Amino acid sequence: MPSLRDASSAYTAPVRDDARTLVSGLARRLSRITPERLLRHGNIQLERAGKRIARTLTLHPVRTKRPVFISGSNRSGTQMVCRAIGNSPHGWDYPEADFSIAFERYSLRSHAVIERLIDFAPAPYVSFGSILDSQFTDALLDRFDNSRAIWVYRRYEDAVNSSIRSWGSHQKNMMRLVSQGKLSHLGPRGLRIAHDTVALIRRLYSESLSDEECGCLYWYMRNRVFFDLGLDRDPRVIALQYEDAVLHPERSFRSVFRFLGGPYHASVVSDVFATSVGKQGWRGASTEIRALCDALKARLDAEHARTLGGWG
Repeated sequence: MPSLRDASSAYTAPVRDDARTLVSGLARRLSRITPERLLRHGNIQLERAGKRIARTLTLHPVRTKRPVFISGSNRSGTQMVCRAIGNSPHGWDYPEADFSIAFERYSLRSHAVIERLIDFAPAPYVSFGSILDSQFTDALLDRFDNSRAIWVYRRYEDAVNSSIRSWGSHQKNMMRLVSQGKLSHLGPRGLRIAHDTVALIRRLYSESLSDEECGCLYWYMRNRVFFDLGLDRDPRVIALQYEDAVLHPERSFRSVFRFLGGPYHASVVSDVFATSVGKQGWRGASTEIRALCDALKARLDAEHARTLGGWG
């Protein structure tokens, strides 16, 4: 089977939603605009304004910019890593957010906008929490000069538990759509999914599966993209294990910054905490689904050890 990297990587060809979906999506976003969220957003912008001033006064190690795309699956710590890079005196971050000049409906804006944001950033290392664009990581690296990518992954038990707490049966609904061949209904997440992954989900899915089992299938589908894109063979990419990053933050992020080519600073890990590791009991999954995820996690662990080990 040809790799997804050989297939079209039409990053600028998003899935178009119908009018009803667009209206309902806009209604959901508007319903989340509460006075508390507006106040919080205002405080964040004030904090970023002060941070921008501080960055302009920082003696940076290099003058060229290095965009860093943070990829992976949902609830895996991608935004934590994005912010950690931004916490460096030499970093600036654009985490995924409702109100963001870098994102539109959680997808990265056009190449022209991203280029301007990189140029305008007051620091050489510019991180983007581009989780919804993870399937285009190779295209992003090819498009933006001097860029790097970090694929963040987390043990599936904790990632799935967190997803269910946040969205209930949403991932089961998505796996149902995949099993029905309705990948376009998944939006960007339905793009560039390998045919054998779709066939596997079609074979394994049934309405009797639990939310946990469907969350495992979703975790598998999203993290399998790392290998299907050939990112394990790309020297511009590293795999970062969430548990290692939060349990051994200084060691882990020192390696990250060696990979990026910049100095490590203690402020990088100021917001990193390990309380989410094993936070909730695991209800379990079928033997076949568990074996599927265990095998993929073992491959990711090997990549994490190989790539970060080389920079440690």
